[in-house]
Amino acid sequence: MADPSTASPGLRVAMFMPGLRPEALGWHVHLDFARQVETLGPQFQVLTTGQSPGPTEPHEGQIRILGTPLAWEGLGALSAPLLRTSRVLPAAAALARYLRAEGSSVDVLHVEVAYPHGTAAALARRMSGWSGPMVLTPMDEDTLVLEQSSYGFRRYPVPRRLIEWTLREAAVLRCISPMLEERLSQLAPRSTRRLIPLNVASDAVAASTESEVLHHRRRAEARAFVDDRCGTGGRPIVLALGRLHPFKGLDVLVRAMASVPDAVLVIVGPSLNVRPDGDVAARLLEIARELGVSDRVQWVGATPPEQALDWLAGADAVAVPSHLESLNKVCVEAAAVGTPFVVTETTGISAWVQANSGVGIVVPPGEPAALAAALTDIVGGVWKADRNRLAAFVDPFRPEIVANQPVDLYRDVIGGHA
Repeated sequence: MADPSTASPGLRVAMFMPGLRPEALGWHVHLDFARQVETLGPQFQVLTTGQSPGPTEPHEGQIRILGTPLAWEGLGALSAPLLRTSRVLPAAAALARYLRAEGSSVDVLHVEVAYPHGTAAALARRMSGWSGPMVLTPMDEDTLVLEQSSYGFRRYPVPRRLIEWTLREAAVLRCISPMLEERLSQLAPRSTRRLIPLNVASDAVAASTESEVLHHRRRAEARAFVDDRCGTGGRPIVLALGRLHPFKGLDVLVRAMASVPDAVLVIVGPSLNVRPDGDVAARLLEIARELGVSDRVQWVGATPPEQALDWLAGADAVAVPSHLESLNKVCVEAAAVGTPFVVTETTGISAWVQANSGVGIVVPPGEPAALAAALTDIVGGVWKADRNRLAAFVDPFRPEIVANQPVDLYRDVIGGHA
């Protein structure tokens, strides 16, 4: 495990995260990770993209905005029907310009998301002539395929080929869960892989270590916040937090609520418009009306990142009914504030849940009855969480714990023995 005395003092790492914005729930997670890596020795910078006036523009701490040439924005739009996204070429051009100007100050390029980000980075390496190693963290949409949920870039021929090429271009693949590692062993059997989970933000870690007095105060204030926003008046609350997409299985959750007496389902997160069903939130509310539970299902839209823990702490149970998902940090954040959760066995975080009793319940995907039974047990007090185990569940995802492993990985990649 890395520490400041063993980390390579001159190691310089750039993490490429096109489109990362302060309003995104992941902004503070990545910033906390960057700060923690720097405490271990390496220089670390997060590169994102935006309409900055010059080639590059500083932003906050380790985060730097790369300006995207306007001509490449047009090429991105023209290429979208073939690439299924307009983001590949503009991001590649922005990073290539940065690497041509400052690539000599970068030893390792770490890219989050294989497609389109990793493909853009691999193209940028070719365009700029930068020959350093690339560490790649594949995520759900570039590895998983769910035809019935209209999910996954690998459903399309050109992105599928580009993802395969991008995985080969990486010096090592960082796998965020055992489930994703197994998937990548099939997609890229010759790749070098390391299992390193994602971290949660430092505010979640701080919440997990609060005294009993502060813990109970946080939960009481959070419950008042949710009751005030939703008019729930002390009724049992089941919370779903995250972007609304068919692969998240929220339709199963709405159907389950018909069998969870008295509880109110509060859905927090931005809604996407996905073919063939259209707006996901509208479809969920329609299902609730059909089942006669519309008075117990609310969608409140997106939430600022700083309010996420309040929503989680104000709930009696958190539901993660995904059909297929590589990790899902919401379960860890819920545990940090003392809220038990129900998660499907096809969600990557379940590997940690099954090894830690007293934190949540694992159920099969796509089964409203099983989900309803688990939620009823939690909100009805039949199944009780253990706060000490909930707090301990957070430990493997602390920024200071997670950061050690990539630092070791960066050093190994530079040494040629990843």
